[in-house]
Amino acid sequence: MATRSNRIDDGHPISVVVRRTGLTQDILRAWEKRYKAIVPRRTPTGRRLYSEDQVQKLRLLKQLVQGGRRISDVAELDLGSLQRLADEDASEAVLPAVLTPRRETRGFLAASLEAIDRLDRPALEQALDTASVALSRPRLRSEVLVPLIQEVGRRWQDGHWRIVHEHLATAVLRSFLWAMWRRAEPGAEGAAIVVATPAGQHHELGALLVAGIVADLGWRVVYLGCDLPAEEIAAAAAASRVQAVLLSVVYPLHDPRLTEEIRRLRQLVGPYLPLVAGGRAAFNSRDEMKASGVTVAEDLEDLGPILESFRK
Repeated sequence: MATRSNRIDDGHPISVVVRRTGLTQDILRAWEKRYKAIVPRRTPTGRRLYSEDQVQKLRLLKQLVQGGRRISDVAELDLGSLQRLADEDASEAVLPAVLTPRRETRGFLAASLEAIDRLDRPALEQALDTASVALSRPRLRSEVLVPLIQEVGRRWQDGHWRIVHEHLATAVLRSFLWAMWRRAEPGAEGAAIVVATPAGQHHELGALLVAGIVADLGWRVVYLGCDLPAEEIAAAAAASRVQAVLLSVVYPLHDPRLTEEIRRLRQLVGPYLPLVAGGRAAFNSRDEMKASGVTVAEDLEDLGPILESFRK
């Protein structure tokens, strides 16, 4: 009869670790190989098994990276040191959270929607500017901008708003997100990442959101805009010597050209340049994306850990 010490339940398989940490298998392996963050135990057949402490360490690493720290700076710290850093980061975030409770962020969102409904551009600009002063950039994105963009799209698609409402909202949000990104841009010396939308994808706001997040994380953004053929994206990646390409793929959800564009892009950039896609249409086509070696970010919070796994 097997003893407890050599039973399979003295470690967690990678599928369980993915579920419990929210990290992808690609990130786990990159953090293991490149940064020596953890060293899982191997079974005689080569399967990775992770201890409970290692799972907790991975959770803390994800939290710290999402908070703006580089994986290379924290990967080899022990569990106690990581917890102290996480506690410090959390304590610094307490004051803004108290001063600006979630009900107030809902007020910013409501004011923005009311302004769009009235086609009142100055009021919309004022609501966004006020929110940008009251909230940190991550909260501004997650609690105001993302819900606002989603609601604008919903009201336009279901016929509640006219095309003019969607156009006004898009024009104001494009200017706001562009300025938000440019304020965060680290300059010409930062490692570069291309951000674009592939051919057939005309919705630009998701790409601008991503550009701002990438810049906040210390990368230099080579921003190409929307509706670009694979050849153009590949040419920009080669000319700028980027470390990854990020694609915003939002609408339409079922674009028959998308799979071929992604395959063509992979062929042009070669097998080693990381490609990352995010947005509703990317998630909808995740099997086809994976077949072309594309990492799908299921939400904006995934970007930090994914990008850190690519940093040289």
